[in-house]
Amino acid sequence: MTNEYVLIQNKADGFGQIAVSNNVFNHIVAITVNENKNIFFEDGTGKKSLSVSNANGHVNIDLKVRIQYGKDVERVVKALQDELRRNIEMMVDFKNTTINVNVVGFKFN
Repeated sequence: MTNEYVLIQNKADGFGQIAVSNNVFNHIVAITVNENKNIFFEDGTGKKSLSVSNANGHVNIDLKVRIQYGKDVERVVKALQDELRRNIEMMVDFKNTTINVNVVGFKFN
């Protein structure tokens, strides 16, 4: 079952419930990709190239990107995945994510 939010902290912990919307993850990913000069969303904006879903406390992030021509694809994608994990962990204190990056082509200019 897919939810609109991810439970970060349960009420049973005694400190109240903390939940984060899928849109928050969407924005973190979009900002991270837009700041990277070697990676571009397939559609240019991320509206159709970015999908965030969650189920059972696990977040799945699927991206369709283009890589700047001449760059090492494996190294650029691995660096993006590491940066996304770091940013998500730092901003929302959540570690249970899967980041799938699908390279659909290259950007030549």
